[in-house]
Amino acid sequence: MSHDFPQVCAFPAPVLRLAGALLAALILCQCAAPRFMRSIPVMDPSRTFWTSGDGKQLPCKHWPGEPKKPRAVIICIHGLSGAASDFWPVGEAFPPKGYAVYGMQLRGQGNDPDLKRRGDILSSLQWRQDLLDFTALVRRQHPGAPVFWFGESLGALITIDAIASLGDAQHGLAGIILASPVVALHPRLKLPFFKNLMVRSLLRFKPGKRISLEAMGNSEVRVTSGTTHRQQMERTEHYVKDFTVRLFGQVERLINGATAAARRIRVPVLVFYTPNDALTPREGVERFIDVVASADKTQVFFPESYHLIFHDKDRAEALRTLEKWTGERVPRGSISGL
Repeated sequence: MSHDFPQVCAFPAPVLRLAGALLAALILCQCAAPRFMRSIPVMDPSRTFWTSGDGKQLPCKHWPGEPKKPRAVIICIHGLSGAASDFWPVGEAFPPKGYAVYGMQLRGQGNDPDLKRRGDILSSLQWRQDLLDFTALVRRQHPGAPVFWFGESLGALITIDAIASLGDAQHGLAGIILASPVVALHPRLKLPFFKNLMVRSLLRFKPGKRISLEAMGNSEVRVTSGTTHRQQMERTEHYVKDFTVRLFGQVERLINGATAAARRIRVPVLVFYTPNDALTPREGVERFIDVVASADKTQVFFPESYHLIFHDKDRAEALRTLEKWTGERVPRGSISGL
């Protein structure tokens, strides 16, 4: 969750040009180094953790029970302060139906083995690359099986960003599923002027500063019919108590880029959304769906649920819809082992 803060600092044009040149040089140096340092991602045989291309070891989740040759693979990407295990409704229901289900644990969230990095991310491009690397590893586990990405909330933003980055290569995916995508922020989340000014200033001058959701006034938003975000997170082991301003800035980047990314999506898209989402207005989701370039796009509206649809009143109906939609997009020749 992030906020669309206005720019508040202004500098003379010559200073900006010089700063821009220096920043561009710095970015080029920072981006070039990992290209030489990257290694081949590796999945542990237990399928409980994996090593990314930059050498970071991350947990992951594989729900057992799929056939030797699954009809398709679903890779799940969780939301802010979430975990791969949050997708247990899909992980328990779909392997018996012939699907392999994996959950990717995001770096910088509550199960990151590096405790100091929890609540922080240097760049959202790391999330994108992790998803691409993890997908390549899962494909090796199930060669030939169609692959779907399923992102919830922040995970939906990462999914949108990653699929749009692939260009023509995105057709290697069978489709994407987006649950409560935070493609626009609800007007009620707008910060007061001075708090807005403070956070924007920190983003520029002290990006590693940590801020809790409580401090930003957003921990009490309702995420299911019976729980707030704080109540939902405090009952989990992967609860993250605070986040760096830098992380919020990277989430903001993904939100601001969602519409442009939508125009580059050409694979089948399924969107679950609700009018009770405290983070994203219904109209924002529908505007996003309208600009998605794919001719195959489906939107499913759940008027009774809140942000975490797969943990709310409409879970059973959402699971039935997900099974029907993915099944209709799996090539008949790939259905095996059932």
